[in-house]
Amino acid sequence: MKARNRRYGNGRRVALRTRVGAAAAAAALAGGGVIAAAAAASHPGAATAEPAGYSSWTPAAREWNTLNSAMSSWNWSRQSAYSQLARLTQARTFSQTWQHHQMLAVQRGIVVLATRRFLILKSANGSLHLWALSGATRFQNVSSTSSGTAALTASTWATSAAMQRNNMLPATNLLAGSTSTAAQMVAPTAATQTVTVDVANTDLKVTVIVTSTTATVSQTATTPAASAAPTWAPITYRQYAWQQTNGIARGDLALVVGFRTHWLLHARLVLFTPLSMSDVTGQPATGTTGTTGTAGAGTQSGGFSGTHS
Repeated sequence: MKARNRRYGNGRRVALRTRVGAAAAAAALAGGGVIAAAAAASHPGAATAEPAGYSSWTPAAREWNTLNSAMSSWNWSRQSAYSQLARLTQARTFSQTWQHHQMLAVQRGIVVLATRRFLILKSANGSLHLWALSGATRFQNVSSTSSGTAALTASTWATSAAMQRNNMLPATNLLAGSTSTAAQMVAPTAATQTVTVDVANTDLKVTVIVTSTTATVSQTATTPAASAAPTWAPITYRQYAWQQTNGIARGDLALVVGFRTHWLLHARLVLFTPLSMSDVTGQPATGTTGTTGTAGAGTQSGGFSGTHS
């Protein structure tokens, strides 16, 4: 398996890398506003709903405002969006917040699988969430920019290590939980890996079985647009495990921001940085790498599963 190539310039990591068996092809971002207010939540009685007497100065309100502002400002000031997301230091894994009858959500983690319809992200604490994708989703590779990496990690230390020393270990440990977990995602392993995400209160359950370089995906329902709920429609298909969706693929560190409606998470902004085995091991790139994989945090010999609630 070819390692993802790396080039250096002015002490910064370069966005262009060669992925596992395929060239990275980051999609150009389309114009148009991305306003969170377009997504009305449709699940009354959610556990995160604020009680009477709710103050706009609560941490939950500040998080909601930050997420809403970051999505809304993306097309006219990405630096502003980066700065706001970098301040979300409390959202190290998955977080959601309710205000104005809307549920906004954010997750940092490592990509388990990318398809045309959805991303599955695994956070450092082992939580798994499925994010539906659409034409309104914006993707950005931030591996070559300090402000983008700061937004991705919400860590000055991890950003400095990545941008000044080309050391991705701090960022990997923050978002993936451990380098052993990341190694299972970055390269093929000898052991079969199974992931199951059950979207609570819907008919949607997705199981992904990765064997060598092939991912077998079974889902019980659709991943529709925000205006509709998942409907029962079982399907099983196979794809390349490191298939790219707008440049993002399995093994990338990622930050996803979006909203929840009909109990399904919808991605509106995806920031990501590709990882190579040299990033995970902390060793210089040698041109080719391989791994047999070691069970990492959140995994068992038979795989790991999670409930998307």
